[in-house]
Amino acid sequence: MTDDNPSAPNLPSQQTLTPLERGLLSLVERLTNAFEHSTAQLEQLERRSTGLLEERLTELETLLDRSISSQQAFNEVLLDLLSASKSPGRSVDELCEALRELSSVQSKGR
Repeated sequence: MTDDNPSAPNLPSQQTLTPLERGLLSLVERLTNAFEHSTAQLEQLERRSTGLLEERLTELETLLDRSISSQQAFNEVLLDLLSASKSPGRSVDELCEALRELSSVQSKGR
C-alpha cells in the first residue's frame, strides 16, 4: 500500500503533511484530549452524585422503616388499650397517669 491510498491503516508521517494538515491534526488531537478529559470529569461527577443519592435513599429507607415500626407499636398499644378487659375508667386513669409522668420527665429535661 502507498501513502496516497486513503484506506491505508497507517497515517502519513508529519513530514509528508502540509502545514494546514499538521494544524488540523493538532486541533483534532487537542479536541480528542479535551473530550477525554471532559468525559473523565463527567464520570467522576456521576459517581459522586450517584453516591450521594444512594446515601440519601438509604437514610430515607431507614427513617421510613422506623416510622412504620413506631406507627405499628402505637397501633398495638392503642388496640391493647381499647380491647383491655379492664374498665374503661381505669384505662383512662392509667393513660392520664402516664401522661403526667411524661410531662414530669419532660419538664425535668428543660
